[in-house]
Amino acid sequence: MRRAAKATPTNRRASGPRASREILLDVRVRRATARRQRKHRALRLFLGVTLWLTVAGGTIYGFHAVTQKFFLQNPEYNLRVIEADLDGLMSRDEALLLTGLHPGTNIFQLDLAAAERGLRAIDQVETISIRRDWPDTVRITLTKRHPVAWLAPAGRDFSADTALLLDAAGRTMRPYRIEPEYWRLPVIFAPDPALIQNQDPLATADLRAALDLLAARAQRPDHLLEVHSMDITKGFAITVTDAAKSRLVFSPEDPGEQLDRLQKLLENCRDTGRQLDSVNLIPKKYTPVRFLLVAGPEPALEPAKTRSKAHP
Repeated sequence: MRRAAKATPTNRRASGPRASREILLDVRVRRATARRQRKHRALRLFLGVTLWLTVAGGTIYGFHAVTQKFFLQNPEYNLRVIEADLDGLMSRDEALLLTGLHPGTNIFQLDLAAAERGLRAIDQVETISIRRDWPDTVRITLTKRHPVAWLAPAGRDFSADTALLLDAAGRTMRPYRIEPEYWRLPVIFAPDPALIQNQDPLATADLRAALDLLAARAQRPDHLLEVHSMDITKGFAITVTDAAKSRLVFSPEDPGEQLDRLQKLLENCRDTGRQLDSVNLIPKKYTPVRFLLVAGPEPALEPAKTRSKAHP
């Protein structure tokens, strides 16, 4: 019997020169296909980016052209009216100089943030509102901080050139313009006003006590005390000098109760004609008081009697 030929496995790679050429040809075909696909992808990406840039550039150019024609170069949007409510702090011309706003400027090209910074440089400015009112108007609204006292260094004569103004909250400010009523404000003498400007806790606590005393006095419009100056250098006491140059010592605490006791004393001085020299209001039970000695009216001299001579 003849033996059957042994079958060759179907998954075995063919060997020999021919098989090697087929493998090399297959690798080259795949490499060429991959290269061609990469080129197509790169070309599509380039065309897509170019198209996007063209559309974006055209949109930007069109928007710029429309903006220039209908808004930025349109005379209808030139600034013609500037309304200013400045709370009496400055004139309209001064405000325009500080803000840099000028009629004739395109309203879209106004730098309102820079204009606000120009006004914020003034210490007495409290609130600012600058807004456009289409098509040709800008409205400026400003409120000022109202001073209640001067702050000056102790140990020196008062000078407005070196003093600062204080509002009711204790914030310092350089006066933009000294109004006549500012000269009637009381002067608070502090050991170092720079510490108050830098919000030093101890310095601001002493100042706060003095301002509370002024606030309590303002709530009593019929009070006879007229504060001329206040000395807060001691810390534990506030020395007040009134319009009559009397020396009044207050405790930093409970100013209202001390003012009520002082009012009774001042009313007694008014009714009796005595003049107060000094008073220490810190003790609550016994209040040390000193009065000035006022010389009474000098007695009138009687006219000399003349004798008449007898004539012979």
